[in-house]
Amino acid sequence: MQKLDKYIFRQLSLIFVFFLFIFTLIFWINKAVSLFDRLIADGHSSSLLFEFALLSLPSTTTTVFPLACFASVIFVTNRLKNDCELTVLQSAGLSPWRMNKPYLIFGLLGMLILGVFTTFVVPNTAKILHEKQKELDSSVSARLLKEGKFIHPLKGVTFYIQEIESDGTLLNVFLNDRRNKDEFLTYTATRAFLAKDENKTVLYMENGLIQTVGNLRNDLSTIEFKSVSIDLSDALTKKENNITHLSHVSTWLLINNKREVASVTKASYGSIVLELHNRIHRPMFFLVAAILGFSTLLMGNYNRFGFGKQIALAISIIVVIKITESYSIKLSLQNFLLWPLVYFPSLIGIISSILFLNISASEYQLKNRAQ
Repeated sequence: MQKLDKYIFRQLSLIFVFFLFIFTLIFWINKAVSLFDRLIADGHSSSLLFEFALLSLPSTTTTVFPLACFASVIFVTNRLKNDCELTVLQSAGLSPWRMNKPYLIFGLLGMLILGVFTTFVVPNTAKILHEKQKELDSSVSARLLKEGKFIHPLKGVTFYIQEIESDGTLLNVFLNDRRNKDEFLTYTATRAFLAKDENKTVLYMENGLIQTVGNLRNDLSTIEFKSVSIDLSDALTKKENNITHLSHVSTWLLINNKREVASVTKASYGSIVLELHNRIHRPMFFLVAAILGFSTLLMGNYNRFGFGKQIALAISIIVVIKITESYSIKLSLQNFLLWPLVYFPSLIGIISSILFLNISASEYQLKNRAQ
């Protein structure tokens, strides 16, 4: 690259990293908040929350990368325009197509990096996250045995243990079961312990009370007990789902063995083909964001449109692209032979960029002739 290209490319890269950090942080906080209720409310540690949020980050790259790219292109081009650097470049004889070169290189490089994420990193981390969730669901200690915390191992069930002794004895246990709308049950006991009984997980409680609230007749009854057992299998285990989601399947397997993918995911051939082409297509949005952002702002440099209008135009085209994407995916799912439509949204962005660069080039030539 020439010095000019290196200069603009360096500016784009630095600002891109800044916006990437900001957008990633926003998405990460949003993801962490959504995970908080599911993990912390069930008594899991904050370190596990951080691990889950970190593993979920790669899945946001398809949104965050193009956003950061578009923002960095707008920022850098606006600065070049306000500092009259674009005017100097035009006076030096550089055409719009030539000035687009560093943006094109930036877009292509970013597209390759994003391609690595969408085809390799995202499926692998999604699979790891899914497996860790399954381990968490099948772990008795992770789902139930938490000191000093109210947890909800099952919808309508609240469980509390004040203290757990070294031998596994549970002290001052509270269990509230509101799954039956007609009757709410509350168990309290000074001592309890978990045990395996055949294929069941049973909670044995000693020296306590059972309080029953009947909602139909609004009555209350209390029974003392010396020993009672409660089957907690439903609260501690979830039904095994051995079906793998398409997003967890490696790209290599999608390409080379669609029959095996169909076997483990129970997905149709059309869905498998669409998933593969989606992974290939998504990185193209980075290239579109780079050249579309530059070409719209450059066109304003010659036509003297307001800068805000150019940004609005670029955003409007991106909205059209995203709407087109949703419709193209829907049509492709209905008929997998229409899979080329997956690439149509990016094609709209590329054609628009070429059109705007042509308009700018025409204005550039007219200006040179007038001089």
